[in-house]
Amino acid sequence: MDPVVRISLIFLGSAAIFIIITALLKGIILSKHKFICSQCNKEFYPKWYQVMFEIHFGEYFKIKCPHCGKKEYHRSIN
Repeated sequence: MDPVVRISLIFLGSAAIFIIITALLKGIILSKHKFICSQCNKEFYPKWYQVMFEIHFGEYFKIKCPHCGKKEYHRSIN
């Protein structure tokens, strides 16, 4: 195998592993944060897989409220 191809594959594999580990850590850390629903105003803790790849803007995350079921931008209050 050509050395350039080998180095490229190693680099891409390392980058993929880094992205996966970073996403898992983000999900685990944010699952310990308390969120408040923008619709029903109840507080909840999301599951780690809900916040792992979700869209966010500052402290607002687009996740589903377990109480009312709305998938809106909910604020992290921690």
